[in-house]
Amino acid sequence: MHEEKEVQQSTDFGSQFSIFAFLMACGILFHQSILSDWNPFSHHMVASLTAIIVLTRPKSLVAFLVMVGAHLASVLIDLPYVVNHWIFVGVMDIAILLTALGLWLQHRCSRLTGGELLQVLAPVIRWSVIVMYTFAALAKLNSDFFKPELSAAVSLYSGLSEKLGGILPQEMWAFYLVIWGTAALECSLPILLTVRKTRWLGITLAFSFHFAMGVSGFIPFSGFAVAFLFLFLPEDVPARFTELRVSMPWLDKACSAIARVFRNPATPITLCLVWFLIACTRSYAWLPPAQVRMAVIRVGQLLFALYYGGVAFFVWKMYGRTLFDPSDKPQPASLKLASVGLAIVPLVVILNALCPYIGLKTESSFTMYSNLQTEGNQWNHLLMPKAMKVFHWQDDLVSIIDSSYPPFQHAAKEDIRLTWFEFQRQASEADSIAVTYRRGDAVYEVSDSKSDPVLSHPPEAYWGKWMWFREVPLPEKNTIRH
Repeated sequence: MHEEKEVQQSTDFGSQFSIFAFLMACGILFHQSILSDWNPFSHHMVASLTAIIVLTRPKSLVAFLVMVGAHLASVLIDLPYVVNHWIFVGVMDIAILLTALGLWLQHRCSRLTGGELLQVLAPVIRWSVIVMYTFAALAKLNSDFFKPELSAAVSLYSGLSEKLGGILPQEMWAFYLVIWGTAALECSLPILLTVRKTRWLGITLAFSFHFAMGVSGFIPFSGFAVAFLFLFLPEDVPARFTELRVSMPWLDKACSAIARVFRNPATPITLCLVWFLIACTRSYAWLPPAQVRMAVIRVGQLLFALYYGGVAFFVWKMYGRTLFDPSDKPQPASLKLASVGLAIVPLVVILNALCPYIGLKTESSFTMYSNLQTEGNQWNHLLMPKAMKVFHWQDDLVSIIDSSYPPFQHAAKEDIRLTWFEFQRQASEADSIAVTYRRGDAVYEVSDSKSDPVLSHPPEAYWGKWMWFREVPLPEKNTIRH
């Protein structure tokens, strides 16, 4: 009997791994479906094609690890210009690959299964997600986020209202409701997900939040959210889905038909070819590029809605009755780490999230759409003390007076300042430009950046690979920033 139980647990973890691998592949494809940052022969294409393979072969640990490696390689190549969710997934990539290597060596190089890997990794990823949500909420606790004329929440709300034909109210009471509702929701999420008794509420709120964000146009992060939230579900998901298939013959027939199609060797080849051809069409303008891009985005939005709708339907069918039947309460997913050493993963996530507060990079640190300002003397956070800033990269600001370089000219026109680090990097990467700028109390006039002894050289290579700073608007213009 004990052996049968162990076999059942192993089978469940194996099935959980297949679902997680499938959802992660969907996340990569939703991110890449924007088709604006890669071409058919870029490193991004490798990540997409490996994701398609995993989509059709989710049980394969080898395919999953290849996909994770391809994604990590794309992140490392793109650094420092990597957005928040992309760098978070990159940290998870490292954790997955190192854990797989450690388990493989621990097994004395014997065969490792996806179920064994996920059993060790799942609590690590859960804690990392909780940390990410915590710091994303923390960033919004600043004075400007609660001002309707500046708040990023109001900007996003107004943008959504435009997409819906202006049907949402635009009165001040609605703006304050959006601001405080957003802050309350995001601050509650990490607590709700951590406490077992409130986890279902946390999952429901997080899922609804990401669906709303995706419908608003922010699909890439929300595409990954399903994979991460899946790990907070009870570990009996595979068993309950099997019961669901038995109770719904049409679902069983549909799953069997899809499985047959996916097992066909021609399926992944066909899907990869279609994906590659769409990228070629977008990149080489075989058809009007703007129309192709919008068509792909529209299809992506439709698939996103169907994706979230399908996930919501199945989760409700599997667990809806547990809300009314105390005898059918599923066991919540565990947050207990397999070893103390694995705590380094959420600690790395914490370090990345602390960067703006300690004076390092301000981009890709989970401060998206928060109005947070920590640069110069514009510290606006309500809880985190300015004394935390031990580095001074953010305090060395440049005001551009005039320039032949369009991005610099735009900054001059809009009174946007740049950190010296970012200004020097952009000037060194651009073609020969003319620029007049103020740094501190001194004004500098450069007629040719390529011959200038300072602007012709990029920042130190090591720091340049890891740090990326936002533009710095004046306090009265501190509206929505990524």
